[in-house]
Amino acid sequence: MNFGIDNLKHFISQNKEHIIVLADKHTLDMCYPLLEQDLPHFIVPYGEGYKSIQSCEYIWKKLMEFNATRQSILLCLGGGIICDMGAFAGACYQRGMRTVLCPTSLLAMVDASVGGKTGVNFLGFKNYIGVFKHAEDTFICPEFLDTLPECEMINGHVEMLKHGIIADKSHYDVVKLFFFNHKTIATHKIIAESISIKEKHVMRDFEDQGVRKRLNFGHTIGHAIESWSLANSDENEELSHGVSVALGMIAESYISHKIANLSDVELDEISIELQGIVNSVNRDLPGYNDLQKYLLRDKKNEDNRINFSLISAIGVCRENYFVDEDVIEESIEYLNRLK
Repeated sequence: MNFGIDNLKHFISQNKEHIIVLADKHTLDMCYPLLEQDLPHFIVPYGEGYKSIQSCEYIWKKLMEFNATRQSILLCLGGGIICDMGAFAGACYQRGMRTVLCPTSLLAMVDASVGGKTGVNFLGFKNYIGVFKHAEDTFICPEFLDTLPECEMINGHVEMLKHGIIADKSHYDVVKLFFFNHKTIATHKIIAESISIKEKHVMRDFEDQGVRKRLNFGHTIGHAIESWSLANSDENEELSHGVSVALGMIAESYISHKIANLSDVELDEISIELQGIVNSVNRDLPGYNDLQKYLLRDKKNEDNRINFSLISAIGVCRENYFVDEDVIEESIEYLNRLK
């Protein structure tokens, strides 16, 4: 893990003859010029709907056109979709080419670029096809954050809040102070602290069999909401990953209150902190029946039981709670009452 665009530029200058840049239309326009290098590059369409095997086929075709080999470096310049999908495509190309991640969104910096999870969506289900494989290197360049709209910064703040909720109350307290003031929160120190929380979970459990599951807090219901939105929205109107996870965190905090002894006070604390995101959704939220098929296909499930990581207090999380559907339905009703 390397910080700062100067380190990235140095890496590029040392490996220029091997690098092929994967971007999308936004990062090609806004971020690629900051590299100050003329590099082979191509783009894939922007949006969660394009995070697919079909897009990977396009990436592989372009790599062949560039005569890429295992020694070539696929530099993934973009947000979480580019990092997840590019790393997966790179892991498969010729059974594995060199892949370097350069996340350009706050969410990707503290989430998708860390931990070696790669993959694409399949038949409407989030990240259903993929592999565990660490990138050769990752460059965290806060300079790219100046290119982002505030809504993208909030997506990242949600993930940083989650890191505090599951593992470090002091981190949660710092992030929430600046939740809607992204110019203040986007510092090397706070980003590094959030990355460190995730890295500690990954180091203990790379293949997601135990404590790493705690990082999925908010994501069981959040991914279901995101998948539902993608299937029921016009292009560019679907709920973002960050918004979906924020909604999932509220619902899963309610479940934590019901079965993991999260206090009334801390349930209210989390709900109030994320209330603004709920209010920003300018459409009706889904009901349980809308989400059920996605919840029942969640990758963490065992023996047809829906599996959650839940919190007993802010900063304290445990994995492998198997929750009855009636309690999940109550949590969705709770979420809808906040709208």
